Amino acid sequence: MSRLQNILTGFTLLLFAGASISQEAALPTPDGALQLLKAGNERFAQGKLAARDIGARRRATLAKGQKPFAIILGCADSRVVPELVFDQGLGDLFVLRVAGNITDPFTIASIEYAVEHFHTPLIVVLGHENCGAVTAALIKVDFPGNLGLLIKEVHVGKDLPMERAAALPVAVKNNVLFHVAELPKHSPLLKEEAARKKVGIVGGVYRLTSGKVEWVEGK
Repeated sequence: MSRLQNILTGFTLLLFAGASISQEAALPTPDGALQLLKAGNERFAQGKLAARDIGARRRATLAKGQKPFAIILGCADSRVVPELVFDQGLGDLFVLRVAGNITDPFTIASIEYAVEHFHTPLIVVLGHENCGAVTAALIKVDFPGNLGLLIKEVHVGKDLPMERAAALPVAVKNNVLFHVAELPKHSPLLKEEAARKKVGIVGGVYRLTSGKVEWVEGK
């Protein structure tokens, strides 16, 4: 067992001392988890949301432990709420949100935690059209303070269209694919689990008007 795994195991024991993880349902495969998200997004886009149990019984069950079937690394934008976009309920998704859906050591550590201890089989890096962080990165201005540090982690790619209106959607996709690639690159745990087909890592871009997620792949 690696040093990281030992640390995470100890952290889990501290958090969940006296509580057992719910075993009510088996987690899906990575492909199965992706299909659940695709079906949920289709319901959301059509305005046909499933009935969700968020009552006392469901909360009591989740108090005993969690088994999220997908991890979503999304933007902090108020219009892109993963639980709504994918029509999921309490305890279904492990969500991290930061402007520009960027990866950093703290975000990666949180993702590793879910993969290692909840065995969550799917990671989605979710960008969205008209992203303000990506727009700021395209301007190529040195922003001050913490904002400047964040914008430097947004990667818009090269050889973009000259017109900004045409460049932005390409840059959004490029940024998503960059951070999809960053996760296994900076995490031995995620690299190993992906190689073993225990976890999938995919990218998507949310369309603000249609409500649909476009699933993107690298070249």
